[in-house]
Amino acid sequence: MNEDLPKWVKIIGATVIGILAVLVFSSYDRMHVYGTYIREKSPEISTRLTDLSVEMDEAMARKHFEGVPLNCIAQWPGGDSLGDRVCYASIDKADGDAALTLAAFFKKGKLAHVIVQVPWWVRETWQQRFRTQFGQPRHAGVVGRFGGPVLRWSMPNGYVELNRDRSFNPLEWNVIVWTGNKQRN
Repeated sequence: MNEDLPKWVKIIGATVIGILAVLVFSSYDRMHVYGTYIREKSPEISTRLTDLSVEMDEAMARKHFEGVPLNCIAQWPGGDSLGDRVCYASIDKADGDAALTLAAFFKKGKLAHVIVQVPWWVRETWQQRFRTQFGQPRHAGVVGRFGGPVLRWSMPNGYVELNRDRSFNPLEWNVIVWTGNKQRN
């Protein structure tokens, strides 16, 4: 059947299939999150980042994210620098845009960080939203598994960070991180 195809079409087709296989294989550990997002209905949240506070305990954070079935677990000592306890849940939307997960990290019983993972196609929307609310960002250096640059916006109650660039891998998500005032370096 494909003997009539020109050689260059076969090469391009094999290259595209190879690239897709590499993308899926390199994101294998995250595929269950996308599968959950597609198969299951999860809650929508309003982040209300300016209402977050390092004075919030777990009960207050649950009230802030009311309607979200947060699963909370202790982090092992030294296992994560974000906190000693984390509450997390799958979500479908955050502030009206697609989102994948929500995680709230606590240090010594008080809220330290809130993370919302969003897919690549809404990263620009979030960046524009932060520019409108908080002005121009400043570069916060390089973080992440692949050392991606981060933008940081100052807020009255801390700061929020977002990946500066979208990954070349469309299966990798972007991360919005709120950090409370007491956590500043």
